[in-house]
Amino acid sequence: MQLYNHQQTIVDDDMDKCLLALGTGAGKTFTALHLAVGKTLVIAPKTVRDDRVWENNLDKSGVTNVSLTVISKEDFRLDKFPRIHYDTIIGDEAHVLAGVTPDMRTVKRKPVPKCSKIYEKFMEYIQEFPPKRLYLATATPIRSPMTVYGLGAMLGRKWNFYEFRDAFYFPVKKGYREFWIPKNDPYTKERLGKVVQKLGYTGRLDDYFDVPEQTYREHKVEQTADQKKAIKDIALEFPDPLVLTGKRHQIENGVLKGDDFSPDVTICDLKTEAILDFALEFPKMVIFTKYTQQIEKIKDALKDYKVLTLQGSTKDRENVLKDAEASDECIIIIQSQISAGYELPSFPVVVFASMSYSVVDRIQAEGRVLRANALKKNLYITLVTKGGVDEAVNKSINNKVDFSEKIYAQERG
Repeated sequence: MQLYNHQQTIVDDDMDKCLLALGTGAGKTFTALHLAVGKTLVIAPKTVRDDRVWENNLDKSGVTNVSLTVISKEDFRLDKFPRIHYDTIIGDEAHVLAGVTPDMRTVKRKPVPKCSKIYEKFMEYIQEFPPKRLYLATATPIRSPMTVYGLGAMLGRKWNFYEFRDAFYFPVKKGYREFWIPKNDPYTKERLGKVVQKLGYTGRLDDYFDVPEQTYREHKVEQTADQKKAIKDIALEFPDPLVLTGKRHQIENGVLKGDDFSPDVTICDLKTEAILDFALEFPKMVIFTKYTQQIEKIKDALKDYKVLTLQGSTKDRENVLKDAEASDECIIIIQSQISAGYELPSFPVVVFASMSYSVVDRIQAEGRVLRANALKKNLYITLVTKGGVDEAVNKSINNKVDFSEKIYAQERG
């Protein structure tokens, strides 16, 4: 398979260690495979491993000097794989591996940064078995400033932790505790972007291709009487503001997840009615939802249409995706967090019925239908319930900020 110009440039440079921060759909997988040599370990999301994405792309790539082993991040974190030396290591969705926080903990009476277990495992592994080549692939390297610090450390950068933290965070005291909040001014954002560029290759799909203009539409709906009553009642059960925020968001999307206090319930909402109208207009449509209950609710409402679903529990994902692509008329409802490692280029319409709190999931979701090999005009519709959490989530995501981080920062402050 012939590489695009930007991919060929990276391969010709032949760096043995770098970040591949190419936009979703710009071909990170093929680029990494052409850079790899010999025994190659890929650490990928579980769904990507199960779908054999890397093996299928290797078959298409024409690369013959690579022996591929693909494991999930979960198996890597739990040491459920042979601990041997690999010539090449590739971190897929590498922002997940780079789990460094600005907070500190004490180890043997010395302060050290708090890190995720998978980050610690990765650093231990490459120190024990240094690969000849190391590539970190992600379309979203700036998930947080400390993610960039972690990516740099994985690539061997010897940055001073305290200086980096002071450059990109500011402290907030609450009682006896100190929390670190990312700086959000234009200068700091630009500075962080320059740091990322020094780690390797960066670029959006638009930087490499003549991408047709995409259309974004916000469709607002009112709260129903059922929703207003449920939101009022739930405030009495959940006084904790963080928990209450999550419960309110569920209700705004027509569901309420069961717990010790409330049964599983569905609630009358106007988003479902809007989706029924969209189904009359658009024969092929992807619907993303945050909540599994909402998937079932929408599926039941669309009983007169061909509807497929994709969520964490879905078996035989590969055939579900093939069926969706091969169908002239089809609606596929996907859990928002399952947003990486597959393509749906024949779908021209994406509806965000409810959004994950992560801007990464939003970027990845848009990239499922807009690919380098299928450039076309797409319509992205965001359904927003007026006057609630939905609007705050949408505003946060549009500002490229994880809503979960935002509300936790507000609570800490």
